[in-house]
Amino acid sequence: MRKLITGSLMFCSILSLQAQTFVKPTVKVKDTSFAVITDKGTYQACEAELKAYQEILGKEGLPTFIIYNEWKKPEDVKKVITKLYKRDKLEGVIFVGNIPIPMLRKAQHMTSAFKMDEKNNDWRDSSVPSDRFYDDFDLQFDFLKQDSVENNFFYYNLAIKSPQQIQCDIYSARVKAVDSGENPYTQISRYFKKVVAEHQTNNKLDQFFSYTGDGSYSNSLTAWTPEAFTIREQMPGIFDKNGRARFIRYNFSDYPKDDVINMLKRTDLDLSIFHEHGMPERQYLSGSPATNRWNTHVDAMKYYYRSLARRKQDNKKSFNEMLDMMKNTYGLDSIWISGYDDPKVTTEDSLLDLRTGIILSEITEFKPNSRIVIFDACYNGDFREKDYIAGRYIMSEGKCVTTFANSVNVLQDKMANEMLGLLGMGARVGQWAKLTNILESHITGDPTLRFQSINEVDANALFKEPYSESRMLELLQSPYADIQNFALHNLYRNDYPGISDLLRKTFETSSFMMVRFTCLALLEKISDKNFREVLHLAITDSYEFIRRTSVRMMQHVGLNEYVYPQIKAYVEDNLSERVAFNVSLGLQVFDQAAVQAAIDKVMAETYVLQDKEEMRKVLENANNSRSMQKELLSKETSERWRILYCNSLKNHMAHACVDGLLALLTDSSESEKLKTCLLEAFAWFTHSYRKPDILRVCDQLRKDKSLSENLREEADRTYYRLKN
Repeated sequence: MRKLITGSLMFCSILSLQAQTFVKPTVKVKDTSFAVITDKGTYQACEAELKAYQEILGKEGLPTFIIYNEWKKPEDVKKVITKLYKRDKLEGVIFVGNIPIPMLRKAQHMTSAFKMDEKNNDWRDSSVPSDRFYDDFDLQFDFLKQDSVENNFFYYNLAIKSPQQIQCDIYSARVKAVDSGENPYTQISRYFKKVVAEHQTNNKLDQFFSYTGDGSYSNSLTAWTPEAFTIREQMPGIFDKNGRARFIRYNFSDYPKDDVINMLKRTDLDLSIFHEHGMPERQYLSGSPATNRWNTHVDAMKYYYRSLARRKQDNKKSFNEMLDMMKNTYGLDSIWISGYDDPKVTTEDSLLDLRTGIILSEITEFKPNSRIVIFDACYNGDFREKDYIAGRYIMSEGKCVTTFANSVNVLQDKMANEMLGLLGMGARVGQWAKLTNILESHITGDPTLRFQSINEVDANALFKEPYSESRMLELLQSPYADIQNFALHNLYRNDYPGISDLLRKTFETSSFMMVRFTCLALLEKISDKNFREVLHLAITDSYEFIRRTSVRMMQHVGLNEYVYPQIKAYVEDNLSERVAFNVSLGLQVFDQAAVQAAIDKVMAETYVLQDKEEMRKVLENANNSRSMQKELLSKETSERWRILYCNSLKNHMAHACVDGLLALLTDSSESEKLKTCLLEAFAWFTHSYRKPDILRVCDQLRKDKSLSENLREEADRTYYRLKN
């Protein structure tokens, strides 16, 4: 946990420092400031609009610097940011135009899901574009190289002894033109005009929209339903007589795309959130509609196999294997793919596919008006691309000015709605994001946007207050869930004595689902006895997200005492599909005998009678599916497959075979390549009850001068990852 630094500095109206030009705020800096960092060309073309933005923020009590330069590398940008932070109490920055993009490596553990092999994949694809390089000052990086083609990309490794958790000191955001055929400077100028206009509206957050796409949360109704209840806890104003909260799910109609677009076109819409799958160029809203008649079943199957045939048509072997599978498994002949190569049929199928998602050009056409849009999706915020979904939203002619999205893929089982209530109580988007971001999450657009508070609380003012322990303890009595969460986060960040006990007590007593989630999430960071014991309560919590999250956490710790409650949850909470799925997916990490004993015990005492034997079969199959662990430990397995199985340990920490894995590390007959891969995988065992044993072996290896420098470095990296 890290502390903040404050100070003061006055600049003259316009001055140059090492070729950087500073335009000072229109009002005097007192307790906070903000900065626009842009390139020289953008400033010269959009000077009037940037100064209008600077002026409106000054009127709101946020003195704003404008700094422009022909930036050569990220370090130059960061140097300016840290100077403003130390001397002018900088709270945030916005990068406008052509600002260097840090591409981070050896930091995948700070993402929610991204685990691409950095050794065998292209650097561009296997790195994470992230502005945590700029906004978390304690993270340390080792420069690797500048991209020779896309020279705005700069590659860095997370340093071995860097902090291993993100705690941003400021918030940051990006605004850059998209490749829509329109002049980049015209786009940026128009954008800041609408931002200034939005800052003058005194709007309240009372109109909310949430969309859940096909494939989210395993399409589970028990996972989807609680969102309305948690949003009511966080933003009660959108449920009163003047407010409106609307929730749409992918199966409300065959093709809900038009309903979604019509919702986004509403001129009164304040905040939208998409739980979906995505790519830089597309939002995936829905899949093939459910069918209930024989003829629609047939049409859907033909559409599916035509699409499959098109994907395989350039590979004769794969295409023939598909035909054999159709014939031998399902009794289908080639008539089921008839027309797959007919241009007319292909066009018709493409139009049908287009009805299941939103693409870039359509955003420009329908002009979204939702002031803020959150994309709980993969790659929709990939700002290394010339054109991407989040960028299109803000660069449209609609009223959308801010988005929050991810630059790479993202975990489904994460809390996308965390702390949202602060936005309804007047927090700036950046202030909210500073508490919730991960390596891949970024604001695209204006981070200073804020709504007028829906109640008597001014969250913007709370963020500006100097930290006070007594004040935070006072806020724990607030009637608002996210004000309590704000206090808990601040107490944690400032090393409040007894924070673990406080979090446990609050988890045990709070009636707010979102407060209990915050307690659990912060206890996971502390990872102590209270955390391990609270998991027994969490798996039976009334909030489904806490239940399924606790399953993941239990599997990350790996204690056999968690096996029985998980088996019991699978049997007696089986209608919570995501909970049951997570249980069955991770049983292999525990001792096999302990799992079998728990299955027998639960089956003997449970009140559930229907499908009991079928559930036993599923659980026993999941328990016995340990072939990857056995193959990894066997010297008879090819190295290629052993390395593949090593990588799987990042998702499923096999605590039960740690002894065998540690023996592999110290076996002189094993290859260095395999050992390096295993050491990298062990870096994910941060909560494992076997962590002390892993640390001991890593410590031995990193100090062993007889080993290669590469192996010692990987052991060193894993050692500090687990130690910190």
